[in-house]
Amino acid sequence: MKIVDMIKQIEDKEQKSLSNPFKVGILPNDGGIIIGFPEAILSFDEDGFTIYTFDGLVKLVYEGFHFKFSYDDIKEVELGKYNFKDRYMKVVFEDDKFIAFNYHEKNKKYPNQALNMAKFFDLIERLSNN
Repeated sequence: MKIVDMIKQIEDKEQKSLSNPFKVGILPNDGGIIIGFPEAILSFDEDGFTIYTFDGLVKLVYEGFHFKFSYDDIKEVELGKYNFKDRYMKVVFEDDKFIAFNYHEKNKKYPNQALNMAKFFDLIERLSNN
């Protein structure tokens, strides 16, 4: 599904515009927050970030499930690669629960993917230096 269509589904259901959205894929983990490995949209601002998850394998549907996180609760951020090419971010919170997601910088049909990701990573780096 196109990223633009995913964002539109969220905005229609939530009745609000997303700030700086980009697509991520939740990695299977036992972090105790998001179960499974759904496709998702990450949206963020200066206070925190929200992950909106989609159900389905072929046709992705936003059912209203989202998870909001505050930057103040982050204990550790890990960046890495698996399978020698796929990049991931793991965010560990104060209670030792975590989320892990993969991401791709480029998407031909959604040029804001790389721009919004860069803003998110810059914000995370800036907050970690404080």
